[in-house]
Amino acid sequence: MCRMFAYVGSSVDELLTLFDALKKSAENDTRKGGTQHGDGWGYVIYDGDNLIHYRSRKAIFEDEFVPPRRLHKFQAIFHARQASKKETVSSRFSHPFLESNEKGLLFLAHNGHVNEDKLKGWVFGNTTTLELVTTDTELVAKALAKHGLSNETLKKLEEFTETALNLLILTINRGDGDARLYYYNYFKKDPEFYTMYVSTKLKGKAVFSSTLLDYGIHGDQAKRGLITLS
Repeated sequence: MCRMFAYVGSSVDELLTLFDALKKSAENDTRKGGTQHGDGWGYVIYDGDNLIHYRSRKAIFEDEFVPPRRLHKFQAIFHARQASKKETVSSRFSHPFLESNEKGLLFLAHNGHVNEDKLKGWVFGNTTTLELVTTDTELVAKALAKHGLSNETLKKLEEFTETALNLLILTINRGDGDARLYYYNYFKKDPEFYTMYVSTKLKGKAVFSSTLLDYGIHGDQAKRGLITLS
């Protein structure tokens, strides 16, 4: 279980407001009886000139975030983690994950659980004998880089999903640096926790986990499926 948000806009103040709500949500998740999401955190920020990717094993509420002083219009993904496998609590497995292919870069943050054994077979083939230390989110990122960010790929991933396939995705074109920010809101249970929301009172645009509603971020329910935020 995790909490997260994505933002596109020009306001560092709005980014800090969202970050503060995420930090509070991670320290006291009102949608999960006070659960803490303290198994690492991370973010990616991109404005066309600057690309900042940070991942830590620290809890988000025990770390600091100092935003860049100068940003053009930018895209950002922030994620606070509660690991299902405690042996993967490490900066190596904090979100967002980064993958690349011939088209460009792909950053991914995820909330929910997807069957790892089925994902390993689809990503690496059933002939692999590797005993991989990995997470379902890393495998989802590899699947999207390998098979492409498309409705067909995501529908296949839905087949492997056990709780939710809530995704925040930033793609950066290898040639011209053009960026796109997407979200994917899909879940099989617990809609109060897994439903994502789209901001209604920000100058920029944001999509975020439900708990942020309880810490001052206003929004409407996000649509299902693959949606472009920017």
